Amino acid sequence: MQKFFSLSALALLLFSNSALAAPKTFTYCIESSPTFLNPQIGTDGATLDVAQALYNRLIDFELGTINLIPSLAEKWDISADGKIYTFYLRKGVKFHKNKEFTPSRNFNADDVLFVFNRQLNKYNYFHNVSGGN
Repeated sequence: MQKFFSLSALALLLFSNSALAAPKTFTYCIESSPTFLNPQIGTDGATLDVAQALYNRLIDFELGTINLIPSLAEKWDISADGKIYTFYLRKGVKFHKNKEFTPSRNFNADDVLFVFNRQLNKYNYFHNVSGGN
């Protein structure tokens, strides 16, 4: 498990450092090809490893531990019965921009709902995009 997180952390470090130099190509080496670039529908190690480098989560694991730490959520509350989770999202989080996509707004709760609804609601318009779930 430590190796998995270390490899992902190294990729993130390399990616963020190389972003400062504005590279034209990003090469990420792993032991096999990911089945998908969408972690919502992939369960293989390579898909999940690539997802570590591409996507942020609401919460993360502290490197080398099972301790939960903030990521896109600054903090969270869990109800006494354990059934309701309330996430407090970081402000000012921006989406990546490229020549084909310029985000029109910052990350917000609608984005979190989109991900969950796409995954859990088989009637959601985007449920079967990229192979469904």
